[in-house]
Amino acid sequence: MRLIKASRSALTRTILGGLGLFLVSYAASAHGDGAIELTNVDLFGSPNWQQSTISVDGFTLGITREQAFAIAKTRNLALRPNLPMRTAEERKGPCRQQSCAVSKADGNWIGVDLFFDAERVTKIKVSVPVEAYPDVKKVNIAREFKGLTHQFFNKYSESLRAKILGPAEGKETHDLLSSGPDYSYKHIEYDYLSSGIIVHVTVSKENPEPFDLEVDFVSPK
Repeated sequence: MRLIKASRSALTRTILGGLGLFLVSYAASAHGDGAIELTNVDLFGSPNWQQSTISVDGFTLGITREQAFAIAKTRNLALRPNLPMRTAEERKGPCRQQSCAVSKADGNWIGVDLFFDAERVTKIKVSVPVEAYPDVKKVNIAREFKGLTHQFFNKYSESLRAKILGPAEGKETHDLLSSGPDYSYKHIEYDYLSSGIIVHVTVSKENPEPFDLEVDFVSPK
């Protein structure tokens, strides 16, 4: 009897595992095959990358929230709310906010945020904060990027940005999560909308060398 139960349990795990892989494959191909996965392929070193579908740890633009949940589950990740949860129902359920942070299932944020509109992913933000705990830096997704893309995210400079993405005029923005004016820092945005990329950097007003980097992947315009 124990053997029969064990066999059924193994069969159930196999079926559920296969279903999870199917959902991930479906989500990745829902908006075109051949997506460039940044943890496997050097995006900026690939020819005509501007015309390619971009995948960040399995997440692509256009997938539904439910598909994002399925991808996260198969990769031992979790989607957590970025804003405070107002109700007990929100605290118990999966992230239903407009933006969700992607974290390890057992802990730290991996530097990826998903933004939703009409329950579909419309923006994928990849962040490389300098002032972060070592355990957070250790699991930052940018550490898994390859080649020129790895260099861009992990050794960012203005000259490297211009070399890879081309010249762009920076415009000063504000930290929306800040409670007041930013007196010590400047937040600068560079738009490459035809390539589907928006670059955000933070600089000290005493030292113009960028230190925090955020890159938004959006649909090209």
